Amino acid sequence: MASLRYHAGRMVLYEEKPKSWRVKIKTKKGKVDLPLNSLELEPALIEAEYLYADARCLSRNHPICIECIHWLVIKSECGLGIPEGKASGGVWAKDCAYYWEKEN
Repeated sequence: MASLRYHAGRMVLYEEKPKSWRVKIKTKKGKVDLPLNSLELEPALIEAEYLYADARCLSRNHPICIECIHWLVIKSECGLGIPEGKASGGVWAKDCAYYWEKEN
């Protein structure tokens, strides 16, 4: 079984059976082991990166753009075209109305 480590070992991508990928993600709040839908390595890695970003965001309660569900990993930009995501490096994501619902 091959395993690939990313993000200083906090994300481990491994092949469970031939053409079946899983990802182990470690955060400060715990560990998760999730199955991936992708059968090939490259799409599995992209899927795992999105899951890793979601897990990191949920564990900290204040995301930055690269951890947002709307962040396009490959293009390195906001999928909704929000300029703050491009210009500031993501420091405004914690206030982004598209990510968090604004309280009245």
